[in-house]
This record gives sequence, C-alpha cells and structure tokens, in this order.
Amino acid sequence: MALFIKPHGKTGTERFLRMIGMLVILGLVIYAFWINNQSTMQKIQARNSLWDQTKVLDRSERDYIQGFIRSMRNEFGISTRIQIILEPITEQEVDPKELLIVISPPTQDVGMYFPGLVRHALGKEFISELENKHFENHYADGEWPASLMTCLSMIWERLVNVESDQPVPDVHSDEDGSMPDPESSAHKE
Repeated sequence: MALFIKPHGKTGTERFLRMIGMLVILGLVIYAFWINNQSTMQKIQARNSLWDQTKVLDRSERDYIQGFIRSMRNEFGISTRIQIILEPITEQEVDPKELLIVISPPTQDVGMYFPGLVRHALGKEFISELENKHFENHYADGEWPASLMTCLSMIWERLVNVESDQPVPDVHSDEDGSMPDPESSAHKE
C-alpha cells in the first residue's frame, strides 16, 4: 500500500502553495509536540527531585525548592534531590555527581551529600555549619521549611560567588527579609 501525499490543485502554483502549507502545518505540529515533551520531562524531573513525606511545604516553598533544583542543573550541571522524610536518615547510595539533602523533622536530623567539586567549593566549615547548626532549634517551632530555603539560598550564593570570584556576602537575605530566588539571581561571568 502506497501513501501519497500529493496536494491537489488546478495549477502548478496552487499545488506548490498547498505543499508549502502542508509543510508549515507539519512543522508546527512537530514543534508543539517538542514543547509538550519538554514540559512533561520538566514535570517528571521536578516530581522525582523533591520528595516531601511530611506534606508541610506550601506551594511557594515547593516552587522555590524546585527552582533551586532547576537552577543547579542549568547553571552548574548538578543534579539535585531534596528529601523530607518521616523516619531516621539512613546511609544512601548517592551518585557522585548528585547533590542530596535529606531532612527528617521528627528525628531532627539532616544529611547532606555533595559532589566532590561542590564540596571543595563550599568548604568543610560551611558544610559542617549547615549540617550541624543551621537547622538547630527550628524543628520544634515548625520553622524548618524556612531554614531549608535559607540553606538552599546560602549554597546557591556561595557557589555563584565562587564561580564569579566575588566575595561571599555575610547576609543571606534581601533587605525586606526575603530570600533571593536562585532562578532570578543572574551572575556575571
């Protein structure tokens, strides 16, 4: 069985224009399929990158965290996962190229796994401060989601400043007390 896609027309010009029209429509369908595919892949990646068993995070906090995850992948090529779990943290197998942050509010424990270059760029003292002191006293009053977003902001600022050779600022929030959005903070190269 042969499939013929032959435009019909009375003149050669009409057939040519109909063929061009068919190609334009085909191109638009392919482009729409590609855009839909990209959107679906982003949703799947976002769903797999943030796992919240506590269901405490609100929509803006989830959006902020997913923005951080996308920014780390787009700017630095680092795949990032954030897990908020209800049970104690156990040792996990982590891809050496992956940043993993695990928080267990019921046990008041944090585990952070950084790729080698990121660990080197952040420094041992900075990572130790985040793991051992940053979330301290924020579990009981339910402020750990804000501490998580501050932690992500601090990691982002530190990496951006290492890349651009700018000094790391002491303050990790805007003047109005809000945290800078990683996706909107463009850095100079």
